[in-house]
Amino acid sequence: MPFTNQWAMANNPCLDANASLGIDEACFSILNEYNTSVTFYSRSSECHMCDGAPQATLPPGENTTLVVSTKYPLYMFYEATYRYCHQTYNFKEHGSYGWNISEKERCSDIYTIREPINGYLPIFAAFMVYVLLSILFATAKVIIRVVKGKLSPDNIRDDLDELQETETSTPIVRTSRSSTRIRSLDTFRGIAILLMIFVNNGGGKYVFFNHSAWNGLTVADLVLPWFAWIMGLSITISKRSELRVSNSRGKIILRCLQRALILVLLGLMLNSMHAKSLKDLRFPGVLQLLAVSYFVCATIETIFMRTHSQDDVLQFGRFSILRDILNNWVQWLIILAIMVTHILITFLLPVPNCPTGYLGPGGASHYGKFPNCTGGAAGHIDRLVFGSHMYSKTQNPVYGTILPHDPEGIMNTISIILVVYMGVHAGKILLLYYQCNARVIRWLLWASITGLVAGGLCHFDKETGAIPVSKKMMSLSFVLTVSCFAFLLYAILHFFVDYKQYWSGAPFIYAGLNPITLYVGHTLTMGLFPWAWKLSHATHWSILAMNLWTTVLWGVIAYWLYLKDVIISV
Repeated sequence: MPFTNQWAMANNPCLDANASLGIDEACFSILNEYNTSVTFYSRSSECHMCDGAPQATLPPGENTTLVVSTKYPLYMFYEATYRYCHQTYNFKEHGSYGWNISEKERCSDIYTIREPINGYLPIFAAFMVYVLLSILFATAKVIIRVVKGKLSPDNIRDDLDELQETETSTPIVRTSRSSTRIRSLDTFRGIAILLMIFVNNGGGKYVFFNHSAWNGLTVADLVLPWFAWIMGLSITISKRSELRVSNSRGKIILRCLQRALILVLLGLMLNSMHAKSLKDLRFPGVLQLLAVSYFVCATIETIFMRTHSQDDVLQFGRFSILRDILNNWVQWLIILAIMVTHILITFLLPVPNCPTGYLGPGGASHYGKFPNCTGGAAGHIDRLVFGSHMYSKTQNPVYGTILPHDPEGIMNTISIILVVYMGVHAGKILLLYYQCNARVIRWLLWASITGLVAGGLCHFDKETGAIPVSKKMMSLSFVLTVSCFAFLLYAILHFFVDYKQYWSGAPFIYAGLNPITLYVGHTLTMGLFPWAWKLSHATHWSILAMNLWTTVLWGVIAYWLYLKDVIISV
């Protein structure tokens, strides 16, 4: 809610010199110059198609001070005889603002009484600290090499890790202490898992480091789909390697099933940490979603993947430029059939007392007309299948009370299969084309195509498109958008890490070696010292520092595992 109503009458930090405002809060004083009481209404601008809710009754001739939220711009108006002065204002953290309303000048401007603080200064400070530490680390490493005689001053190379001496257009494969890895792949995976740890621990309590209320896209919304996308790329490489040493595709599928079952079991174990009993144990989850989508895509690839000898049929033919697609047309037909089924269920399945094809959050959305329609068909299926064994939170920070809806439910798991297979296809490009330019151009083309299709579906707008971008729903426009960014990021990483070798991928590459270990570990230790601690007075500074420390500590643990040659996989 935009106002902290409990503080409006008592314990108001705006009226108490000894009290402090919390995170993303400001003071708003309204002077009512009417001769009668006035009702003040507001809603967050993030709340799409919502009515303003009454927040306070303003006595005549008095100044009423309220605490307002600064997370989103505030849409507000007041009601005397009629509803007057509809306007939206973007309050800033810890600022103090005033507004005078009267019969003579109903819509006066909001003015600043006390200047707000710069809420983004902690991010800038943290960025500068990391840049300084990176420079110092790189400089120290170069100096050590020079002292040891490994490099002379004439041929010092500006890098963070030992690089191979030869440059080639084929993927640069590094030999780690226990396995052969592709640097860009591990770097991408490490970026995803460390970013996931950061946002799961709070992301400094910044809006853009937390998931969207419903529609829209934040940094936090990218991490899980990115992890699924890079998992798909790994499927291509691993299954091709397994087919080289095994003639039994059935055995490979059984190993895929074994891995999926282990991930599901781990996911259920993590969910049991928050369950009071087996009656409310949540069945869906992040690892469960990854397990099912992995098994589906890995099985499809194992059954239909061509060997190198079969690839040669189209390698030098008329359609060689499209061989990454033509060699895999059966897989694409299956994936498209899955997605068409998902779309048909989403837009045609009747949901009791709800409009067909509804994609909203319910609650206060659509002016409160469909409060029990949260998630449309996807939410209805999850509630019907899982009952109490699903994500149980019903308080949305923007839309108020909604029905339970699981972001890793059945329909969302089906939707994420497309993201995984986009990663599979990125791996096909990596294996089929040997020149860096050919790979990067294709990845960039896929980024453009998926981005444009996603933009067409959502009309390049947050709310008005046919299929809005929604992580909560894993909507088609959302999975295409995150795939667009994944193709783009991997193209950049491949060029700079594998091909040009300007960057070794450190420190992310170490986290990419043990992603499941880091995910399970950070979930088990969340809130525990030394990863985190209780804060007496939380601010963006203190929470951001703690969340970054948590992320860095897990990065150090990942580096220690790398040095000890420990790579744990399932």
